[in-house]
Order: sequence, then structure tokens, then C-alpha cells
Amino acid sequence: MRSGLTILVGLLALVGQQFIATVFALEAWTPDLLSVLFLWLGVSRPLGAATASQVAALGLLADGFAGSPLGLHLLHGMALYGLAFGLGNRVRFHGLVGRSLLGGLGGIASVALVAGLARLFFHDTLLADRVTALLVPRVVVVALGVLVCFPLMARLDDLSGRRSEGDTLG
Repeated sequence: MRSGLTILVGLLALVGQQFIATVFALEAWTPDLLSVLFLWLGVSRPLGAATASQVAALGLLADGFAGSPLGLHLLHGMALYGLAFGLGNRVRFHGLVGRSLLGGLGGIASVALVAGLARLFFHDTLLADRVTALLVPRVVVVALGVLVCFPLMARLDDLSGRRSEGDTLG
């Protein structure tokens, strides 16, 4: 996907998350589509300034949607992207089992990162104490999101005409 299309998909993911959380009142079971996008960027894109700036922009947009301090979701996104990139270089996550494993590990990492950042920035919050209540729903939702969204994002990436050998100037 091109940079603008990645930002647009991330913005649609944020709007979808907010819509599902508001309409269905499923706070713990709301799909964390932005984390799925960060995981996909980590395993499908080369490490570089373009992808890092996309993750940073999406993190800042997420901060605006959540009303959280500037940079909280940015740190979450960058850490999740970095973890996915590091794992993706060592292990190939293909097929149903591989993607399920990536989604489960990504869900655990996402909850741990949010809890750690909440504990660091919001000393009086109950979010860090609710990690056990959020762990199972978030891991299941991210794992299912990876299974459903990865093929869709790969198809969208193919349709946008991005070359798989990396970004070149020629």
C-alpha cells in the first residue's frame, strides 16, 4: 500500500473501532484494528523511515480519537511495529497457524504495552490493574483480526501497485 492509502486504512480502522465500541458497548471485545495494521506493517514492510512515519501518524491519530496524552498510542504503535518486524525477520507467519500465532503474540504484546504505558503515564489509572480482565478478549480479538484482515490488506497492497522488492527511486 502506498503511504496515503495506509493512513486512510488506519483512519478507517480507528473509525470502525470507535463505532463498534459505541454502538455495541463492547469495550473489552472491540476489535483492535489498528494493532492488526501495525502487526501487518511489521511483517510485510521493510524497516524504514516511510513505514515508521506511517506508524507514527496513525499513533497520533489514535491519540486524538482516544483523548489520551499525545504520544501514548504512538509509542504503542512503534513498539508493536518493531516487535512484529523483529519476529517477522526470524519466523515466517504464513497460513492459518502462523497467522493465529502472530495474532496471539501480538495481542499479548499489545495488552502488555498498553498496561505498561498506562502504569507509566497514568499513575492513578485502573487500566494497568485490569490487564487480566482485558487479556483474553484482546488476544482473541487481535488473533481473529489478523486472520481476517491480513489477506484483505495483502490484496489491497497488491491492487495499489506497490512493488514487493522495496521502495526504490528509479
